[in-house]
Amino acid sequence: MKHFPFKKDGTFRICQFTDLHIHHVDRHEEGEQTFALIKNTLRDTSPDLAVITGDIAWGAEPEKSISALSEIFDNAGILWAPVLGNHDGEYFTESLGVSNAEGRRMFGQLLLAPKGSLFEAGPEGVDGNGNYVITVGGTESEPKWALFMLDSHRGGFDLSQNLWYRETTKKLGENHAELAFFHVPIPEYSEVWDYTACKGFCLESICETEMNDGMFAAMQGSGKMRGIFVGHDHINDFEGSLRGVRLCYGRASGYQTYGQEGFERGARIIDIGEDLSGFGSYIYLESGKIYEQVFRRRPKLSRKHPRGDEVTK
Repeated sequence: MKHFPFKKDGTFRICQFTDLHIHHVDRHEEGEQTFALIKNTLRDTSPDLAVITGDIAWGAEPEKSISALSEIFDNAGILWAPVLGNHDGEYFTESLGVSNAEGRRMFGQLLLAPKGSLFEAGPEGVDGNGNYVITVGGTESEPKWALFMLDSHRGGFDLSQNLWYRETTKKLGENHAELAFFHVPIPEYSEVWDYTACKGFCLESICETEMNDGMFAAMQGSGKMRGIFVGHDHINDFEGSLRGVRLCYGRASGYQTYGQEGFERGARIIDIGEDLSGFGSYIYLESGKIYEQVFRRRPKLSRKHPRGDEVTK
């Protein structure tokens, strides 16, 4: 478990990249754009930690893509914490004929190699590849913040992951706050968009996990979870609050995959500190602009009147 102290001013900054989809490292123009965005974001926002919420590299020779990515973080002097997306490991599954689980395990092994990667395969007996915790502030034994990195697989969490989360949050004590990072949105993302006021954009259908596996209930029930951050849907970036937990999309960062004209690639910046009640967040865009999500949307549905009109401004 990696522990970070706060900076001298009592703050800590996280940069969330998502859906890089690095296809080849052989100097494709779109790949170069992805690398340039990462470099510019790190330069302009000065994060203390970078997180990548899945779909990191696809296509042949993913080890070369990961090596090139690692070099960027090494040059910037920033450690990075990745989790697997639904496409990570597909190359091994398709080219070697191994199972999806084995392909994901092999991909996870590649993430263990770079010296700046904080990736951990995860505890034995817990399903998935990449269930681990990073702590911030306070001390290693009594941190102020815990960042839960989770493998959402291709369609949801296993019961063993739910139990691991419950046990781990108890071990970390009562006086800390938490954030969670994984790839595929959970069903509560649809709930927050349909029934609560949100800011940001939902420009494609929410492609959520196949079933409600109780992970949100566990996190919300702990009383410590402040925010959940996902990717997967490349042209969604909204956030909303559900039962005291902020559900946030990252901003898709990769150019070797689908997007939408006029919807810039970018990254989400997250600021935490001594105040454990919440966090600050904004989006950094490829143009170098800071995007404060002020576009607000009232819910299109009412629990009492489910045919209620959608109001987008």
